[in-house]
Amino acid sequence: MPRRPDLARRAQLARAAFDVLRARGMQISMRELADALGIKRPTLYFYFPDVGAVFETVLEQMSQALTEAVAARVREQAHPIDRLRAVIDGTLGFHRERPQLIAGLLQLWALGGRDLSAVLDRERRGVLAARDALVDDLRAGIARKEVRPCDPERVVDVVLAFVEGTIVHHVLGIARSDDASDELVRRVLEPLRAQRRRKRARP
Repeated sequence: MPRRPDLARRAQLARAAFDVLRARGMQISMRELADALGIKRPTLYFYFPDVGAVFETVLEQMSQALTEAVAARVREQAHPIDRLRAVIDGTLGFHRERPQLIAGLLQLWALGGRDLSAVLDRERRGVLAARDALVDDLRAGIARKEVRPCDPERVVDVVLAFVEGTIVHHVLGIARSDDASDELVRRVLEPLRAQRRRKRARP
């Protein structure tokens, strides 16, 4: 029975290889990559069939880590508006702690010459599923009268567009996410928070 790759070891090698690829480009050979990682070429081939597979693995790791980080922050919140804020803070915080990650992935993607349609399709499905969950959560908040009447899809799309745009600004080095996100919350999200009516005291 063929030996299965150690997933933890595979993840470790992918992270190390990512740094090598960023420094030397996607045109590096598997022999050169193995030498740079300090392992034998058959070992590298055991975990990755080619250099493109390293890129795909890093992308998958980033997506999973981001999902887990944001989900953890969202679970801490009890109100739909606060959960949307958690999506903003969790996503931007994740990338703020990894300032070179997106730039490196974009660089390798541009240089790779590899068909990543399957990977991108999987990422797209994940984003759409997360969007639908946020829309449903906001819609449920409206039904519970926790959120003022609004178009949940448009609100969520504004939040996600802001997050994606801010990530691009991080890559360009012009991000001011704290100021901008506070403004978005103050002007767009907080006005949607329904105020609970106080019961009138009986005379």
